[in-house]
Amino acid sequence: MPEFKEVLVSYLRLDRKNPRLPTSLHGACENEILKYLARKTNIEDLITSIGENDFFPGEAIVITPSESATEEYIVLEGNRRLTALRLLNDEQLARQVSAGAAQAVASAKNRPSQVPAYEVDSRGDVLQYLGFRHVSGVQRWDPLAKARYLKMLYHQAEGEPESRYRQIANEIGSRRDTVRKNLDALAAYELTASNDFFEVPSLTEDTFQFGVFYTALATPRIAEFVGARGFDGPAHPIENPHSLEVGKIGEIVEWIFHKDESGRTRLGESRNIPKLAAVLSAPNALQRFRDGASLDDAHLDTPDVQVEFVREIRNAIRHIDNANSKLTPAQVDNLAIDDAVQTIMADLKSATDKTYNTLGL
Repeated sequence: MPEFKEVLVSYLRLDRKNPRLPTSLHGACENEILKYLARKTNIEDLITSIGENDFFPGEAIVITPSESATEEYIVLEGNRRLTALRLLNDEQLARQVSAGAAQAVASAKNRPSQVPAYEVDSRGDVLQYLGFRHVSGVQRWDPLAKARYLKMLYHQAEGEPESRYRQIANEIGSRRDTVRKNLDALAAYELTASNDFFEVPSLTEDTFQFGVFYTALATPRIAEFVGARGFDGPAHPIENPHSLEVGKIGEIVEWIFHKDESGRTRLGESRNIPKLAAVLSAPNALQRFRDGASLDDAHLDTPDVQVEFVREIRNAIRHIDNANSKLTPAQVDNLAIDDAVQTIMADLKSATDKTYNTLGL
């Protein structure tokens, strides 16, 4: 059972393995990590809240003993609160963070020097709790932090990959396939980061939209294209990163994130991901896209176009049938065949003639 205690703020250290931290900060000093958290999490509001109302005992942090120093603890849950507490007790550091943080600290009535905490023996003792709070719960992490946390759980689980996905899903109240897709996308992201984001201008960990990347790789056709999925099922790249095709992941990253002079990407909006998936599955369409054709033009060479055409024509027929259902003999006698009616019927005939001519019928 966790031990409840009061701990001096000066004994607390930020968690360098916090899933919210970029990899560039893993070897950073404490103050660099603190400044990052302060600037990325709107710390001024939290400083104001604690400074005005004091630290709420019901929000006890979760800590574990530091392996590198005696009487020090790593904060596993509550790093943002620790950041606010550190700033409340160091006005000079608050001024280095921002003018807003400095003002909030200067106005504070309370500057807690110790806080309530639950001490656990190790990180593994609290991973499940973090999942309920930040993955399935109301205080959710951003998509990349969530995926990094799932990777921690994956390495703690046992058995074959599918068994691990299931264990994680049961622990945090999620779905097995959602866990797998997050880890697939994370493996592809880590490969991307290790390749300097394929030198896409201005693309960094801070600007990388992991949620869009996840959505793309969660699409079976795109997963197969980059090697996250084989013909016989998932390739489990979190376990077997060599299954990923570096060049094709580079293409996906380029198409999703590289912006032209007008600020547009080859993908355009994220809602075009299914269209991109269709292009990747049609060799002729893919070659046209690689040669510089727009996504819309390349998509014309995919089987999906026929499916979309038939669906839209059927929708049009359904609407016409609904209109015809209102034309009973009595209603037709009372219908004024005015210019508006004649125009719309001419437009209808013109549209159907155009379709027949285009198809050569």
